[in-house]
Amino acid sequence: MKPKIGVTSSVNIRNYESDDREVVMLPWNYPSMIEECGGIPLIIPEGGDPSSSLDALDGLIIAGGRDVDPSNYGQESEAETTDTRLTQDHWEIALINEAKRRGMPVLGICRGHQLIAVAHGGALHQHLPSTTPFESHGAWGGEWSNHEVELVEGTSLSTILNKRCMVNSAHHQGVSDPGTLTVNARSDDGLIEGLEDSESEFFLSVQWHPEALGQKQLISALVDASQNKSLA
Repeated sequence: MKPKIGVTSSVNIRNYESDDREVVMLPWNYPSMIEECGGIPLIIPEGGDPSSSLDALDGLIIAGGRDVDPSNYGQESEAETTDTRLTQDHWEIALINEAKRRGMPVLGICRGHQLIAVAHGGALHQHLPSTTPFESHGAWGGEWSNHEVELVEGTSLSTILNKRCMVNSAHHQGVSDPGTLTVNARSDDGLIEGLEDSESEFFLSVQWHPEALGQKQLISALVDASQNKSLA
């Protein structure tokens, strides 16, 4: 049996069959890459009981998307923090905590990376373009750029990817405090680009988008860990 990988989604207002309709959204490259890597993708809509949702899954991806509400880490919103949804934050944090309690393989991507840090007592830079020394970190607001990251030797992420690798960048927020997690990757300007829980078999997050980059090693590692967990 192929492992079932759940991917979180976002509720957004769009003109879909009628004006201003709430639509569940997720870029297609998430489920398509999961399938390419041997998993069965299941898109999870916001809400519902996290425990019941995880009962149907072998692995979990906390996907990219909107900003994390700063109230989750004890700050007020800055001017550039505009697209937030507190109900989504709370639902995904509950999924993260329950999946970790179960020992389920978890991968956080972009927003998911940031939210995983917050769920472990961390915090964020709300706007990198106005935060020293990250003013030129990369593109955001619908644009993309590329830069290198260096992986920390001896971490779980370093066993999956090369010590230095090129990644994509499409974010204006970033992790400032990893909380209780271990930093496993940084960009040349020092921004935290990856996190992991060293006590879990597979609990990783990255600031970049491997599904958009075609970085199959990372998605395949999640699928393989989920397969092993389902057979245990």
